[in-house]
Amino acid sequence: METIESTSRTAEEVIRRIGGGVPALAERITARIFTEIPVYAAGAVPREAVLASVVGNVEDAFDRLAGRKFDLAAAVKTGRERAQQGMPLADLLSSFRMGYDETWDAIIAAARLAPAIPSDDVVDLSRSWFHLHNLVGDTIIHAYREEAQHLLLTRERERAALVNVLLTGDIGLATVVEVAGKLRLPVEGVFVVVAAATGLGEDPIPRVGSSLSAIDVGSVWHLAQDALVGVLSLEKASRMPSVMEVLERHASGPIGVSPVFGPLRRAAWALGLAQLVLRRQPGTAAVEQFRDDPMNVLVASAPDAAQETSRTVLGGLLDLAPDRRDLLLSTFNAWIEAGGSAQATGEALTCHPNTIRHRLRRIELVTGRNLARPGDIAELVAACHAWTQLPPQSWDR
Repeated sequence: METIESTSRTAEEVIRRIGGGVPALAERITARIFTEIPVYAAGAVPREAVLASVVGNVEDAFDRLAGRKFDLAAAVKTGRERAQQGMPLADLLSSFRMGYDETWDAIIAAARLAPAIPSDDVVDLSRSWFHLHNLVGDTIIHAYREEAQHLLLTRERERAALVNVLLTGDIGLATVVEVAGKLRLPVEGVFVVVAAATGLGEDPIPRVGSSLSAIDVGSVWHLAQDALVGVLSLEKASRMPSVMEVLERHASGPIGVSPVFGPLRRAAWALGLAQLVLRRQPGTAAVEQFRDDPMNVLVASAPDAAQETSRTVLGGLLDLAPDRRDLLLSTFNAWIEAGGSAQATGEALTCHPNTIRHRLRRIELVTGRNLARPGDIAELVAACHAWTQLPPQSWDR
């Protein structure tokens, strides 16, 4: 019986005996991979590419086993390529294990050919083989994860850029269609825009995307310097209460929400309303949705003009102590909602109708408006909408 004294010599002899059998071995490995791993069978990677990779990895393993090569370039290449192709890591490792199993079977078969290689030498070779198995496996995992992380960051940057384009005011329908396709959003549908305050580039509502997905609401996000902005696809408006519940559960700071809108090309308009609400509640952890009525939208469309006009209309009301000012404004709003009835307003605010009349008279005195004139009432209603919708700090300028 021939004696082989060292592991490398044993490896060289086994490799010599396998000889031209590498292509057949690679075919067996590839067939097993495509039979036992569904993602390969589904065509995630072309069979020819897998076969070529298997051949390269088998030859590479033999070179390292025999001490002819020490770099791990082939393993790194395989890990990176499979990450780029979207292959799940678990399936990649399964294929790698199958390759090493089949190759070890071929090594054993070659060792048993006459003259048989001594069992002690085969045991020593097995130690080297399984050390190589672990080394290459760890290398594949590291390369795969490194590439996957790079791809993830790249895709996130691309998605953020696309969301930013979507939220830019002056874009055409063709651009909206293209961006929507890349973001997997419908062009027509039911949407809201969310703006959450942030600082130092930190995500103020982490994991909110997965929570929204759990209620069948898709979302895409862009983290800017001062806010995290998201476009949410609801599919139907009835999901809005659930969306608000999710946002409230995750909120760590103020969040502004636009009205429900459609089509998608109105996203920039909705962002302006979400940001308007956000600026109204600095420092709080409140979630507020813009009240979608014509007067509020009118105010939001020209906030500076609305504010300057409202200063003139409200006049002396703005000079009163804050608690007194807010009391009169809330009374006026309640009176409007009650259809101009002091009795109904008093019932809503749990006070006497005469108290309501006194407050309304006070409003007339400090603003110079007459609540018997519809025109004056309309001006006060518009001014009150501006007061409630525009950020409070902006009124101090």
